[in-house]
Amino acid sequence: MKDTAFQCPYCGVGCGLYIDDKGKVKGDSLHPATKGDLCKKPLYLPEAFDKGRITAPLFREAKEKPFKEISWEEAYRIIEQKLKTIPPDKTYFYISGQLLTEESYIINKFVKGFLKTNNIDSNSRLCMATAVTAYKMAFGSDGVPCTYEDIDDADAFIFAGSNAAISHPVLFKRVLRRRRESEQVLIITIDPYETETARKSDLHISIRAGTDTVFFNSVLYTIHREGWVNFQFVDGYTEGFEEALKYAEKFPPDIASSICDVPEEDIYLVAKVFAQSKKLISFWCQGLNQSLNGVMKNLSLINLHLATGRINEKGCPFSLTGQPNAMGGREVGYLSNGLPGYRDVRSEEDRRFMENFWKTEGIKPMPGPSITEAVDLITEGKIDLLWVVCTNPLVSLPSTGKVEEALKKVFLIVQDAYWNDSCELANLILPAAQIGEKEGTMTGSDRTVTFSRQFRYPPGEAKPDWLIFTEVAKRMGWEESFNYRSAVDIFEEFKRATRGRLCDLSNLTYARLPSRWGKRWLYEDLKFATESKKAKFHPARFEIPQDRGSFLMMTGRMKDQWHTMTRTGKSPSLLKGELPPYIIMNPDDARELGISEWDRVVIRSKLGEAERIVKFGKIKRGHIFTPFGYPREFADPINRLVSDRCDPLSKEPDLKFTAVDIIPAGKNINWCEEDGRRPFKHGRSRQP
Repeated sequence: MKDTAFQCPYCGVGCGLYIDDKGKVKGDSLHPATKGDLCKKPLYLPEAFDKGRITAPLFREAKEKPFKEISWEEAYRIIEQKLKTIPPDKTYFYISGQLLTEESYIINKFVKGFLKTNNIDSNSRLCMATAVTAYKMAFGSDGVPCTYEDIDDADAFIFAGSNAAISHPVLFKRVLRRRRESEQVLIITIDPYETETARKSDLHISIRAGTDTVFFNSVLYTIHREGWVNFQFVDGYTEGFEEALKYAEKFPPDIASSICDVPEEDIYLVAKVFAQSKKLISFWCQGLNQSLNGVMKNLSLINLHLATGRINEKGCPFSLTGQPNAMGGREVGYLSNGLPGYRDVRSEEDRRFMENFWKTEGIKPMPGPSITEAVDLITEGKIDLLWVVCTNPLVSLPSTGKVEEALKKVFLIVQDAYWNDSCELANLILPAAQIGEKEGTMTGSDRTVTFSRQFRYPPGEAKPDWLIFTEVAKRMGWEESFNYRSAVDIFEEFKRATRGRLCDLSNLTYARLPSRWGKRWLYEDLKFATESKKAKFHPARFEIPQDRGSFLMMTGRMKDQWHTMTRTGKSPSLLKGELPPYIIMNPDDARELGISEWDRVVIRSKLGEAERIVKFGKIKRGHIFTPFGYPREFADPINRLVSDRCDPLSKEPDLKFTAVDIIPAGKNINWCEEDGRRPFKHGRSRQP
């Protein structure tokens, strides 16, 4: 098919793309969210379509045995036998923000509605659970309050814990275009590391890792002290201001400056920008979310928007979605507490609605365990079967040493398009179709829903994820409830479940996509989804781990790679010129340890160690940064060093704050110093 439309399968910006009959990918100039813009990664998507693919079901009863190829009929028989003999609450399903909405909906229906367990979570637990929790606490519901259009007339942008220049490049380019249009536009980045985003900003505030809550509380204190609070907005549309302010008063600028290791004038400047700009948008991502204190970081930033009335035409607190369809997954409620249409299993009204809608009964009222809790349950012998879909927990979860032991112990089903690290410990592997080999929808960060059409056949016996679960459901005796002929049947059912909800998609059809649900401003009339219809301030309490170590280690993405490199790592064009596994280190810190640039070092935490080379960069002293996504064929997983402690409210892991020591390990004899770069060699597939 020529010029077939689909959505980019990488970050949450949700770029609209076309692929032509020669396999060339280009931007969709008519896409309302991204207007034809795109970054480098999707251009090379065709290079990876057929490399390292899983093309037939594979099975072994014992993990030390080799896999043997089996038929789908045999695979379904094994799954049916397991699900009918293992109690539902001893099974667990771990899915992905890279699935199509229709697929996430079907799996959620399968697990919560018919298997009757809430033992399901998504890898969005690792990125968006904190933002979802904060949005619900502040506004009464999930959902980004504004859209990308608001970039085009804003005059102030704050990036906190977000390296959008590499993680959400199309969005950041739009911000830079806005600055070129007006000399009044100001961009501020708050980050311990001078990232590419920080280098292209007007001001970089180099904050101590983990102290964002203190910084934003101090900004609130300053806004109040200077008489800049918008009391007309606060009194008319919010509640809880006095309690939030009382807590913020613990952190006047002189105290906050010491805790955060930033100049007092930076706190004042941010307060002034909130108070006096025409329109301010704050963007944040995993630097705030992946934290023991993550929800409080989010709320401390949202409090500033509420105190200055920076909502709708005056601004927006904009959480940047990590994965291409984490927004769609949130709409279907695929975390352990969710139900479709921004519903929650803890609400009797929501449970009853979905039971009637699905023509079932017995949806459990308590959320299931999060994925990190499920790992503990597996090691304790309380979960016997784990079904992983479209994600790679052996690299991406924290405390990967513990994860590895859990995956060795449990009966593991891995359902994926590509062979990944987690397959090494699987019992049953199911070949899945990927983007372009199936059809369905995804929702980008600004609530724009895009229809991805099929433009190629899946290799071998690979099937769409929704079809796999539908066929298993029929084997389980649920034919009437899972009698879908195509993805459109699923979409038509799902969208009816959203009718009248904040995320109402009921008027959308495949033919009308791409299209955005909700108005440009989600709370256009300033009536929020809380019981009082008012937005809520919350005291943003501060807690920082007291780990011992010489350095604070932060993790993040690589510019041209995606997550654990399952797909991008198979593209020679994207690997070309990529650095070997590295850390960014302050040169002064390195010199004190006798370390030169490109030397090898061992990073050691109380949980383990990993080897990397050293690259110098402008990073706060006492901090290091390293990418997290190297598959094991390239490097030891850095998350082996990272604790699985979580935010108590969102249960999102504290991936951005790990105390480590750095031990010199000698010169890197493999490094090519002539040109300063040594590209990765293409990783060999370990698929049997």
